[in-house]
Amino acid sequence: MTLVNAIKHESVMVLELSNPPANTYSYEMMRELDAHILSARMDESVHVLLLSGAGEKFFCAGADIAMLEKANPYFKYNDAL
Repeated sequence: MTLVNAIKHESVMVLELSNPPANTYSYEMMRELDAHILSARMDESVHVLLLSGAGEKFFCAGADIAMLEKANPYFKYNDAL
């Protein structure tokens, strides 16, 4: 399942968080987001990054609580707060 959709419109790269229903983020989502951002940085035709959330209610409701319960303290302190 793709957690971040990347769609390019001319010089704009739209990155859409897609983890229904609340687009909560996880380690996997952050990895996908990082990969898309790096790809856009290396694409000379991309001048704008637009970050959005799928659905109608939430952009991103925060961290996935189930993921945080399993995460080590280092991740919680440095990446999830």
